[in-house]
Amino acid sequence: MANMTFPSFHNPGHLYFVTASIGGWKHLFVDHKYAQIILDSLLWLQNEKRILLFAFVIMPSHVHLILKPENREIATILQDFGSFMAHIILRQLRRDKKYDLLEFFHQQRRDARHQHSIWQDIQAKNAYYHEFLFEKLDYIHGNPRAKNWNFVKDRADYKYSSACFYDNGDTPIIPITDVNEWLML
Repeated sequence: MANMTFPSFHNPGHLYFVTASIGGWKHLFVDHKYAQIILDSLLWLQNEKRILLFAFVIMPSHVHLILKPENREIATILQDFGSFMAHIILRQLRRDKKYDLLEFFHQQRRDARHQHSIWQDIQAKNAYYHEFLFEKLDYIHGNPRAKNWNFVKDRADYKYSSACFYDNGDTPIIPITDVNEWLML
C-alpha cells in the first residue's frame, strides 16, 4: 500500500502531474516485465474509463504521468493505481525469487496492516495553468536525457515515454490523449 500525498482539492476539470517512486529508489523498472506492469495498469485505467492519459515516462526507479481522472477523484485513482501495482509487483518479485527486494520492501512497510511498502509517496499536483502543464510535459519527456540518466540521444527514442508522439507524431508503446486537442475542447 502506498502512502500518498494529494492536492488540496479534487477538480474534475484539472489535469494532474503524478510522480510515483519505488521505495529506496530501487531500479525495478529496468527489467521490462516490471515496466510492463505499469503499462498494463495504465491501459486498464484507460480502458475502464477511469483516466485520460496525456503523457508518461517510466524510469528505472520512478514514473511520471500527466492524467485526468474520469468519474473518480484523483485520490481514489492514485490509491487504486498504487495498490494494484504493488500487489502485481510483489507477485512478480516472488516468481522471480527476488528475496532481497522482498525483504527490503518488507522493511520499508509503514504499518502493521501491510507486509510490504513498494512505493514512496505518490504525489499528484494540479495543473492549474497551461505554463505548468507544458513545463511538466517537457520535464517528463526530457527525463531520459537528464544528466543522471542520459539513456538516449533523442528523447523521442526512449521506449517507455510518450515523447515520440509529441516530438514526431509516432505512436507510443501505449495510447495517449493529445493534450493539445484536449485543451481546445
